[in-house]
Amino acid sequence: MSFSKLKSAVIKFRPLFFNSVAYGSFYTGAEFLQQTYNINQKEKAAAVLNKTPVNSNKLFPGKFKLEDYNVPVLRRYLTYGYFLAGPILHGWYSWLDKMFKGTAPKIVVTKLLCDQFILTPPLVVLFFTSMSFMEGKKTENLLDECKAKFVKTFATSCIFWLPVQFVNFLLIPPSFRVLYVSVASFCWVNILCHLKRTPIVPAIELKTK
Repeated sequence: MSFSKLKSAVIKFRPLFFNSVAYGSFYTGAEFLQQTYNINQKEKAAAVLNKTPVNSNKLFPGKFKLEDYNVPVLRRYLTYGYFLAGPILHGWYSWLDKMFKGTAPKIVVTKLLCDQFILTPPLVVLFFTSMSFMEGKKTENLLDECKAKFVKTFATSCIFWLPVQFVNFLLIPPSFRVLYVSVASFCWVNILCHLKRTPIVPAIELKTK
């Protein structure tokens, strides 16, 4: 059996597995890319400090080792992508396509609004709270980061996802829906990783400014 036939068979008979693996892989890959970029920037800064030559023509000129990476963080993104977001998105788009069939403008707009304003808010909450839980934060502190970053994250998601999902619901076949979102998520997660790394400014500190 050729690779293309095998891939088609997996998509057809194991769509949940395929979608979860695809989404989780792109999600983890985006965080891996972020970490690689940050390691590279540190190496460049160290080279400048030590006055050693740097090859600025290469995006990632250094040879990185596994110990250079924050493996627990990668593991958290893998867990979220494979076991939480992937299955949720698979079920959501399966339901959405059954409820609203076709590509008429009214149907596309309905799907777009449902996706952005019904699914996205709880998904943003799930992302921050699950990450906090996997980071070992206390139960009473699980919502702290979400409260601090929810509005900015949701507003950014509207700017990014509304045009992306318009194309999704208008042109992409239902069986490739999560795969398309997975590829788009590779770009989105880079934004999300940046928002995740942004320090939380304590309320007391804000009041003193």
